[in-house]
Amino acid sequence: MNQDPLFELTRSPQLNALITRTKEYYAGEITDAEFKESIKALNSFRRELRSFLREQIKFAVMTPSKRAQTDAIEVCLEDVRKSLEEMYSYFNDGDRGHVESGLEKCKSAFERLNAAVESIQREESSEKEYSKAPLQNELMRIGYAMIDGKVSPDAFRIKLDSLKNSLRMYYGYFGGITPKNSEKEYFEAHREEIRLTVREYIKALEEVGLYFRDSNVDHVKSGLSRSHAAAERLLKFQQEISEARTIKHCFKCGAENPAAAKFCVKCSAALPVMIDDDEETIDLQVDENDNVSRSGHVQTELTKKVSDVVSSFRSGSMSAGDAVGVISSIVESIAQTKKEKEKLKVPQEIESDAEYSPVFFEIEELMNRGLADMEQGLKSLSSAIENNDESGMMFALDGFLSGADSLSKVVMMSQQAQEEG
Repeated sequence: MNQDPLFELTRSPQLNALITRTKEYYAGEITDAEFKESIKALNSFRRELRSFLREQIKFAVMTPSKRAQTDAIEVCLEDVRKSLEEMYSYFNDGDRGHVESGLEKCKSAFERLNAAVESIQREESSEKEYSKAPLQNELMRIGYAMIDGKVSPDAFRIKLDSLKNSLRMYYGYFGGITPKNSEKEYFEAHREEIRLTVREYIKALEEVGLYFRDSNVDHVKSGLSRSHAAAERLLKFQQEISEARTIKHCFKCGAENPAAAKFCVKCSAALPVMIDDDEETIDLQVDENDNVSRSGHVQTELTKKVSDVVSSFRSGSMSAGDAVGVISSIVESIAQTKKEKEKLKVPQEIESDAEYSPVFFEIEELMNRGLADMEQGLKSLSSAIENNDESGMMFALDGFLSGADSLSKVVMMSQQAQEEG
């Protein structure tokens, strides 16, 4: 018997897991709750992938082709979210058409996503290797640009000396560093290894500096390669330290617990909330355990207000009626904004400007999409709150935040257009 096209597997293991669970659900082998979890799991992966890709492009040279593919990736990830939300709506009316339509759209979005990522990877494979560490990344780009004759040696020397002096200062004070409680165990175990890596980093930069003695670019190439390796090791230490923060020990039995845990997994004792005083302020989003988590979305007063409403409702400090009331008032303000925007006409000088007109219409389309996504997300959020549908709240909040991201991008594009114009 031929394979049902709906259940044909793809190149994505994460998507394949959902396809397999859908087939099992249709066969009655798993419960509603298990099928819900599989949809939520893929959405969690989508969010993580989105945050990872956004972090990656911070350190990439954005050629026109890369920018186009990056924009395409954002569209694909948003299409995945909408597809999963459509699948989840099956649990509201029992129509399997939602599942099949949503899954097909999800497969199409992942196929386009893979093509965009592969296009970027092909382009990057022909480029020089750079670092994910911001200062090292900048030094390497300027160094290679100097070798190519695009940057003066003096400009490169300023960057080199700046990074070298910072590392020397860090090395000098290294012995007096007092790690946070959550980092102490890891830091003490790796203190000497980290110190030696910093020293190797400094020596590599000193090799780069030999270029200014004899103008031999081999010093630059070799030193940048060595300093790149050291910077990558320091990044690895930093990542492992961050992961160490995600573990907290029970004061009663000593068992390891996830940072978000409220009760010990071994003895059920209440656990304190872990907060780093010097942690930067970032956007807020309620996760599955009523905790606040990093979302990767743009932070504004409005997004925080909506996230706080959801958090208050789920913690029981706000009733469903009050939460829906606040959200309804925001929906009304967005609807009013859409009406006011429709009254605006494109200025004649912009409409006839061949250079600026495409930018203006791109901004307008992005704004329309952002407002629509925010409005729809909030309406879905109200419905989910009224039905006390936790997963529905998650999808709806994600949709609203994605719309807010689009509006944030509108502001950035408008500012850039004004600066260039």
